[in-house]
Amino acid sequence: MEDHSQAYFAWKRAGVRDAWCWHVDAHLDIGRDGLDDRVLEQLHPAEEPIAGLTGNPYVPWGGLNCGNYLYAAIRHGLVGRLTWVIPPDLIQGKLLDWARTHVNGWLDLTVEESTGFRDAGGYIEGTLLGIPFQVGTADALPLPEEPVLLDVDLDYYLDQKGEVWSQPPGPLPSPLITTVAYSVFGGYTPTSERCLAAPWTEDWQGYTGDARDAAAQAVRQRHYQQGLEVLEGLTDVEAEYLRGTCQHHLGQFEAALQTWQRLLPQVPSLGQAYLAGLASELLSTRLNQPGRALEYAQQGLQIVDDYRLHYAAAVALEQLEQPRQATQMLRRGLRQADGKVISLQMRLLLARLYRKQGKDGLAQIELAQLKRDDLGRQSGVGLFGGIR
Repeated sequence: MEDHSQAYFAWKRAGVRDAWCWHVDAHLDIGRDGLDDRVLEQLHPAEEPIAGLTGNPYVPWGGLNCGNYLYAAIRHGLVGRLTWVIPPDLIQGKLLDWARTHVNGWLDLTVEESTGFRDAGGYIEGTLLGIPFQVGTADALPLPEEPVLLDVDLDYYLDQKGEVWSQPPGPLPSPLITTVAYSVFGGYTPTSERCLAAPWTEDWQGYTGDARDAAAQAVRQRHYQQGLEVLEGLTDVEAEYLRGTCQHHLGQFEAALQTWQRLLPQVPSLGQAYLAGLASELLSTRLNQPGRALEYAQQGLQIVDDYRLHYAAAVALEQLEQPRQATQMLRRGLRQADGKVISLQMRLLLARLYRKQGKDGLAQIELAQLKRDDLGRQSGVGLFGGIR
């Protein structure tokens, strides 16, 4: 398959229920952007991609895509246990700390899930979205005795420079069903490395990557100036999103903002909410324009009631020296985020806002709750992620 999200439909057509998925991939593919309850409900009976409910690997909205299909598979009961097999070079620092931070960047963990992660002897065990979860390298994970959904992405066999570090297949369990994603479409695997699929299929030739794929690959390898050069002259939605991402990472914040503004009216509603969040965060943290940041956060909230947008609006309101309004906004967001790791950051802001209003007793209550929940670390991720 060209796009890894096709695995979701393959499992449905096969009648899979509550299966153990052995996800061999450089990416966890469990984001939730693009999948609100409405999209999930309409997607539930589908066994083939549907226009308007399925997106593409270049942007994080548009419905089901290669970065969120496992979230849908878990929510719809296809996957009841998940093991993520990671390339060795993905881990930075201590495995347990890395796992908590990295997984939280994909999907806002609950405090219970994050603290429940434990080192089981070279790999991590815990729960995720209510199902058993493991993450580790292939040589550290115990092979299951039962057949699994063997879900392979060829980019697993590439290091972060895009060079092959291992040849397939490696130590893999017995498959119930095997799905293999080339991932040339989206820029995860260079066209020249499609041959990595040869152990599973003789018919591995096909799609050839274009400029968008080259730009997406440059983004993932942090070659942002190269990405801009590849995108020169391209003005479609996908190219514009990649362009804004490159500009943001290069510190060209005004240019990135102009790109998000240009893109906003061209994308569906969930895409507009996502871009509004990016613009709000950029204006608050980089451009010191809280008034405009608040406008974008409120624009996003008109589309989707999301605690990340409530938080962005509260940050802007605090910068505008409106602590009472910021408190009201933040409390609305906390009702959604309560129990999640992100709520720690939100409670810290809430305590500060209470103190600004002379409400020291309420500030102490929030700090006490924060102390009970605090993991003793920072999540290390922004509220609005970029390309996977």
